[in-house]
Amino acid sequence: MPLASWSLDYDYGLSPHWGVGLQFEWLLESFVVEASTGAQALERAYPLSIIPVGLYRFDEHWTAVAGVGTEVSHGEYLTLTRLGIEFGAPVSKQWEFGAALVWDNKWNYYNSWGLAFTVSRIFSHSQD
Repeated sequence: MPLASWSLDYDYGLSPHWGVGLQFEWLLESFVVEASTGAQALERAYPLSIIPVGLYRFDEHWTAVAGVGTEVSHGEYLTLTRLGIEFGAPVSKQWEFGAALVWDNKWNYYNSWGLAFTVSRIFSHSQD
């Protein structure tokens, strides 16, 4: 079932290949996750995910993402693991368009896939 969401990511490069980030994702719908083993169904209403991530940039365009964070809805917290891959195409020194594919595993509950199209503003310490 496709659900719409908004995301805001902040990434900080530590070196040409390594970085850290903080990713926020807000799902714009409510849904119920049916339990497969007779357990109680899990209701999620407009859940917000907050995930600290590590980043590894393979080359100019491709970056791997991995992190562990939390999803909150109705005061219930689920721990999640995020793995993903991002592609970025620079359109200038300060702007980049891209796409990302992520997989989230909400521990002991459910998995989800996300496809995002991105617009990135690049801030640099150098003045060139």
